[in-house]
Amino acid sequence: MFLVNVEVSIVGTALVPIVEDLHGVERMGWVITGYLITYTATIIIWAKLSDIFGRKYTLATSLLIFTAFSGACGASQTMSQLIISRVFQGIGSAGCWSVGLTMGYELVPRELYPVQGAIYTGAGALGSLTGPLIGGGTSQHGQWRWAFLFNAPVGVLTIILLLAAVPAHFPHQGDLDYKAPTWRQKLSRHSLARLDIPGCLLILAATMLIVAVLLEGGISIAWDSASAIVLFTVSGILWILFLANEWFFTKRDRALEPIFPWRFFKNRPWMGTLIFSLMSGIPYNILIINIPQRFQELDGASPMAAAVRLIPFNLLIAITCVMVNIFVMKTGVPCIWVLLFGSIVQVGGLAWFCVLPDDGTLPSTIYGCQVLTGFGIGCVLGITLLMPPLVVEKRDLAISTGALILFRALGGVLGLSITTTAFNNYLKTHLFSTFGNVPTSALLTAVQEAKRLPLDKQLRVRIVLSEAYALQSKILVAFAAMQVFVVALVYRKGNQIRVVPKVES
Repeated sequence: MFLVNVEVSIVGTALVPIVEDLHGVERMGWVITGYLITYTATIIIWAKLSDIFGRKYTLATSLLIFTAFSGACGASQTMSQLIISRVFQGIGSAGCWSVGLTMGYELVPRELYPVQGAIYTGAGALGSLTGPLIGGGTSQHGQWRWAFLFNAPVGVLTIILLLAAVPAHFPHQGDLDYKAPTWRQKLSRHSLARLDIPGCLLILAATMLIVAVLLEGGISIAWDSASAIVLFTVSGILWILFLANEWFFTKRDRALEPIFPWRFFKNRPWMGTLIFSLMSGIPYNILIINIPQRFQELDGASPMAAAVRLIPFNLLIAITCVMVNIFVMKTGVPCIWVLLFGSIVQVGGLAWFCVLPDDGTLPSTIYGCQVLTGFGIGCVLGITLLMPPLVVEKRDLAISTGALILFRALGGVLGLSITTTAFNNYLKTHLFSTFGNVPTSALLTAVQEAKRLPLDKQLRVRIVLSEAYALQSKILVAFAAMQVFVVALVYRKGNQIRVVPKVES
């Protein structure tokens, strides 16, 4: 969890020196996009593979892929090599997250889920805190390659510990009634028939297409272009075919096991949890990029300084994730009330971002915004990751965990697309007199080099940037407010979802 979250956040502060060194500013976005496409598209597939081939070796394989291609990223000599390596790194990351979290649930009994949740969410949040610091520190001293290479020795050590410490037949060790299949049996036609290959291919293609167009729309692909329309249309058709595939194989008594069984749709609290996960993924994924950019563009901070100033946000998330898990374990409070409270606090924190001055300056009150919003996100994240084993059947634990992470990742991509498009359009509209009618990519480059302009134009650029960031914050407030209402879907009359079951007197 720690390694993957470090890698997700590390590129934000290291990206500029990377593209300068490899001479690929025109393909800069694909360093992030390539990773996110495969990360999002393969999450639930890894989860299902762990059901068939076992948790231990599936996790070890995903970690091996992540480690190997982290090293390849650090050794890249061209932008093409880096982008390809990032694509495969995203595949490995997806398996680490979905299989690792599933194993976390299976390591402890239900009453200790909060303890495990505190460890996992705390490690993830600390990874997000550490990533920008590593990226900023290495890039500031011209050593951006170490932003990737440091994963190699740590990854190898983690694989060794995993293979040595985890039982081969986890989580069935100690179960005298369990007969462990041999590798020949696992690779037999009967075993492989369990794998929902049509569903895997459909969700892989549908997710890759929608993520690609959402991340590149308005930048390298115009929203009203034939390419964007075709990608949206084909992705929509593939999603419909995926749902039809899952319905068909859930209804039929076959060996094949759907990766998103139709019974999920009949479980309202679970579908509410998935929608809530999608919505809650939006604010965090935007702010982790938005806040450092504000410090760099409005306050002239270096990448390292911007990463340091992000610490209050990530630190509050980490601390709150731990606190809220301990709280629900000690008090037995239903999960829904913590989710509601966290969502309301999150709205307040994001609203505070909206009222920051739009005069091109950055006041110290932004740290208060970070603390309040981080506290709200921590409440939400700490509880959301506990939900799968509480609301789904045991046989669906792995794929439900994968689905939860998939929806959160899709929410992040959706939010990033909407807020980035709004941000870029605002800049193009309000900086037309300064830069003229130039392509979006050229405009963003010109804004980054605004220090070369006369002082009056520099001030104009900073003011417009402040207003554009305020617009992004208003969009995030709208999404966070929707979260408050989505919580109602998790409500279960008479028997609220609790981590620690209520004892009847």
